[in-house]
Amino acid sequence: MTHLYRWGVLALAVLGWQFAAAAYGSVFFPPPTTIAGHMRGLWFDGPVSQVFLSQTAFDHILPSVARMTAGFLLAAALGIALGLALGRSAYAHAVLDPVLQFARAVPPPALVPVFVVFLDFGTQMQLTSIVFSAVWPVLINTVEGARAVDPVQLETARVYGLTGPQRVRLLLLPAALPKIFAGLRLSLSLSLILMVFSELLPGTANGLGFQLTDAQSRSDLLTVWAVIVLLGALGYLFNAALLGVERRLLGWHTGARAT
Repeated sequence: MTHLYRWGVLALAVLGWQFAAAAYGSVFFPPPTTIAGHMRGLWFDGPVSQVFLSQTAFDHILPSVARMTAGFLLAAALGIALGLALGRSAYAHAVLDPVLQFARAVPPPALVPVFVVFLDFGTQMQLTSIVFSAVWPVLINTVEGARAVDPVQLETARVYGLTGPQRVRLLLLPAALPKIFAGLRLSLSLSLILMVFSELLPGTANGLGFQLTDAQSRSDLLTVWAVIVLLGALGYLFNAALLGVERRLLGWHTGARAT
């Protein structure tokens, strides 16, 4: 029933958009049917052998998805590894926490000139921007999850002779997973945002951000709307996939998401 209501609300919103756009009749506010038709002709009219993806989709959608996925996975791995390490050491956390809080408060776009100086324009700079933005929610949440482990459980693990890596794998990581996934959901959204932002910069030759900028320069409003809708759909699909993994891994946890 929840899914029925969810899709029903979405259908009503799309219908409202369709009727409002048709009544208003502005080129700046096209109806969803027109946008969908343009999206199909732009990206999804390829042969069956290419899963209906056009050459434009291969040139722009796939590079963007690859950058976002690589940046997100790197941020997740780095954040979880450093978070577990800091969560195990109260001294290290106390010493480094001010630095972490300062670094996470710096807006990633403000560091783009620094990244450009060291990395120049291109894929390395784009990935660095995504990772720097997306790592903090995972890192901070992992630290909090690891620090919340009951000290009695840690002492019991030591008494039973579990090594450090075994305590991390069997105790700290499972206990921190609910917090880790909370951080991963935030990082996923930031990865999508920074992916688009990094592709708006000079030196980019492909990607959805590049296509958006190119369409704006040519006053191609249908392509602008098509990119916006596609980005929303990609964000929804990635989030749904992450929630599916979360439900599978945290089925034992009462705090795992049910929807």
